[in-house]
Amino acid sequence: MSASASGPVRAGRRDLCYASPRRRDTAVSAPRDAAVDAYVRSWAAGGTSRRCGDVGAHGDCSWMSGFGPIDVACTIHIDRVGLLDDTRGPALTLRFHDGEELSISTENAHNIDRFITRPALCEYVPEHLTTKATDAGLVMVSNSPSYLLRLWPPFLNKLLYATDAGLRTFLWIGELPEGLEKPSSQACFESVQVTQHHRQLRSFYDSRHGDAPRGFDKMDEMASNHYVKMPAVLAALAAPGIEGVYYVDLDAVTRHPWTVDPLFASEHTNRYSDVSFKYGFKEGADNSATLRWKVHGSRFYARNSIKGRAFFANWFANRCTFKDQYSLWHTILSFAASEGCVDYAGEIYSKFRYSDAKHLKQDKARKDFPMLVLDCARIDEHCPRFPFANVGGDSCDVTLPRLLDQVFHHTIPQEGHGTFEVPLSSSTLIVENACISMNTTRCEHTDDLRAYVERLGIPARWNS
Repeated sequence: MSASASGPVRAGRRDLCYASPRRRDTAVSAPRDAAVDAYVRSWAAGGTSRRCGDVGAHGDCSWMSGFGPIDVACTIHIDRVGLLDDTRGPALTLRFHDGEELSISTENAHNIDRFITRPALCEYVPEHLTTKATDAGLVMVSNSPSYLLRLWPPFLNKLLYATDAGLRTFLWIGELPEGLEKPSSQACFESVQVTQHHRQLRSFYDSRHGDAPRGFDKMDEMASNHYVKMPAVLAALAAPGIEGVYYVDLDAVTRHPWTVDPLFASEHTNRYSDVSFKYGFKEGADNSATLRWKVHGSRFYARNSIKGRAFFANWFANRCTFKDQYSLWHTILSFAASEGCVDYAGEIYSKFRYSDAKHLKQDKARKDFPMLVLDCARIDEHCPRFPFANVGGDSCDVTLPRLLDQVFHHTIPQEGHGTFEVPLSSSTLIVENACISMNTTRCEHTDDLRAYVERLGIPARWNS
């Protein structure tokens, strides 16, 4: 792909350019020092929960023993962008710590099954950075190589943005072990969602079971592989030199050209929070009464601390039903209860279906469910330094945490604008047409593939 309407390749940014079919990008392997070697050995040791690190009495990471070996400290090398002018299609190489290399392309992606039983967390490390790398990372997840190629344009878009922001960028590829696909907590089995609706709890995005048929109601039968984000975050937090990570969904994008906000990492640098999610917030309104647990699992920050690691260990241990939000809300309120904020005793599970909790209004919560009223007034009175989405230090502050706010996620529509077909020399690549964000509420689609990738900054920064 050549630089086109977006302009020529920027001088001084050859680390992000691809100039020859025989030359990979100039990403380099992570430093092979003793800390990295120990990290690799630890995560390759299957059947142990020690990989979660110290969670103290705050967390339950026994489930990690259900994972076999996990490869970490491998590196990502972009061989071909393959979206416009190169009909061979996308290609990348993963280089593992022991020297093994695995090439992934449109020709073989659907046949690669190693990640079903042996996930990997790999890092993209450009050789030359114009911005000094921080001790924070960006984490993305894909359950399979085929799914990664389907989200290839948004993936490249976030590699570019993270490089400019100085974030270390990690990608998890892999499934949950079959033994971990279903819940294990008694609270989940006894929940209203399960007992009244008899949910079968297998993973929806699991490549072993194929794609869901048209019109399939995901809520009715399968648990989402969104749950792979929890072990992915724990693996990234364990990487040498990492003190915190941001997570965004693989289909989130930012519009090119962008200017990185110099304060974008304040959630990481202020050290007030162990974990942060964006909660319900209305611009210009008094947000002090907002229920702080009503959040989405598609964007968050995790600190490499005992409570930060424990939160994500518990979120997975609490997994229940297709939506990871059901267990997320239960985990947040349990966290708040452990800090003395609320008198929560599992009422999200015991009294609510997922949809009922999702639509619970503040007034009804205050009247009938005071144990769910986690707002600024309660935080300031009972736990002013509650380390959850805390941007104010000693007091609850209704200012939202900064969580890579320039990278937006909008639902891909079911009818129209959903995908592009990219004709290749031997097949057709289907890529999802992410909604290019204008702001938090507005976005736009284009039905032109070239215009789409230009809006993601790909031709301007990668040259083939």
